[in-house]
Amino acid sequence: MSDPKSPALSVPAPQPEGRVDRIASVGARDTLDRLSDPDLLQGGAVNLIGLDAIRAKLADRWEARRGRIWEHVEREIGRTIGPADLFLRLDDVTYLVALPSTPGFSAQAVCLTVLQDVLKFFLGELSPADVLVRTVSQIEGGQISSAPVDLRRLHGAVTAQSGRPAPSGSPASPPSVQATAPATPIAAPLGETAPAAPIWKPPLAGRSSHHLVEPPARPKFDLTLNIEPVWNLKRGLITSFVVDRGGLPTPLDATICEEIDMAVVRHAAKLLQEHARQGGPLAVHVPLHFSSLANQRSRLRLLGLSQAVREAMRQCVLIEICGLDAGVPPSRLIEVVGLVRSLCAGVLGRVRPSRQALAAARGCGLRGLVIEAALLSPQVPEAEVRLKAFAAAATDINPNVIIHGLPNPLLIDMAASAGFTHASAAGEVEI
Repeated sequence: MSDPKSPALSVPAPQPEGRVDRIASVGARDTLDRLSDPDLLQGGAVNLIGLDAIRAKLADRWEARRGRIWEHVEREIGRTIGPADLFLRLDDVTYLVALPSTPGFSAQAVCLTVLQDVLKFFLGELSPADVLVRTVSQIEGGQISSAPVDLRRLHGAVTAQSGRPAPSGSPASPPSVQATAPATPIAAPLGETAPAAPIWKPPLAGRSSHHLVEPPARPKFDLTLNIEPVWNLKRGLITSFVVDRGGLPTPLDATICEEIDMAVVRHAAKLLQEHARQGGPLAVHVPLHFSSLANQRSRLRLLGLSQAVREAMRQCVLIEICGLDAGVPPSRLIEVVGLVRSLCAGVLGRVRPSRQALAAARGCGLRGLVIEAALLSPQVPEAEVRLKAFAAAATDINPNVIIHGLPNPLLIDMAASAGFTHASAAGEVEI
């Protein structure tokens, strides 16, 4: 984020309807280029929230207290959004919050919840006139075009979503992760009947494919790639998908890892091409091995496969670097993260459950830490203790802690209680 002592951008004063904010910072323009895709903007995933009411309330005290207010707001946003999402302070009172993996109504509801909590904290009360949420319709030529969110319509959409009963016994709806409505009630006049919300269907869940992998001078094997939904456990929503690999041979060496990664990237590129035709919110976790990304030759091979979907990768793909253990030098990891960060929406690290492996991932620029459930033996009697111990140690290093491959979707509830922020379950999940 920007230095809290000076505004990141120069933006005109708020206007009641369609507004155009001029982006003055070159660094901010580079960040916002990732969000300029019309399909993403039309889906309502990019929004602005305003702190105008807090500044008006503080009057002359605003200048002295704004730094602490910004810190509090950024902590609240950071706790709420996922590793595929981002936020940016535009000026003294305006934050841009982008949730590329979240449907429009849900993205706006998240922004609304954060803003309401912040206003209550600093003002002690909540007035509908103070709730300033705008949806961004265009980012182009150094300008952001936005318009006010209809809070009545948003409330109706969220109420309709949260009021839909989950299928009886559905493993995709763990007991404590069902609600899609924000935790804070929306403060808006509700005297009129709001329009019904469009129903969003996750586009990839349940897909499976087989790929014959033939590493040089190694036995060939059949690789299974399943697409599993990833739950944001704080918000009770499926916000992304992970390419889950099955049939991996043992032991793995750099040559086998490279060919596995080639198959994964080839498959992910096809998914992204399909997404480009169909549209809709999407984020995909793509696991790639550290040995492949650290080697220039194999890294160039992977980049060649993804060339046709380069822009979609920057918007939709979270690269999960696999094979991070205590033997990976932090300086080398920092270098690899820097090399691939510009190619995707974010970089995560798959680590082993040891304090040494976690310590090696500290301060390396990762957007989140990932553990494979099998490494924690989640079905044994002491599973909950193991999950809590790892989540606590990982949270000390990174706020986003993800577990993949839970053997039973009902264990997602246990992962939420243990302190994980995101989780996926192995096997088909009913949506």
